[in-house]
Amino acid sequence: MGATLRQYGGRMIMIDERPTVQLIDTNDNARRRFQYRRTLDGTGIERRVLAHDGRPFRDTGSPWEPLSWLDIAALEAVRGTYHPILDPLGL
Repeated sequence: MGATLRQYGGRMIMIDERPTVQLIDTNDNARRRFQYRRTLDGTGIERRVLAHDGRPFRDTGSPWEPLSWLDIAALEAVRGTYHPILDPLGL
């Protein structure tokens, strides 16, 4: 699974002892880092966005924010045989 995730510009990392998917969109000129992990109760996904160097943005502090059920439904809608966020997180 790691090789497939790398094809999408991502990798698995541990943050706060929790598996986290980190993606860097190669088409994003700002080279932001998008991090996704399961919520503590395991029923949803939370996300934060970091600057290219891994630091929080000054204005927002890059907090973890839960994705709405509409956001998760949108991820599910584009799911093919592999999804770089949902599959590594076991969803």
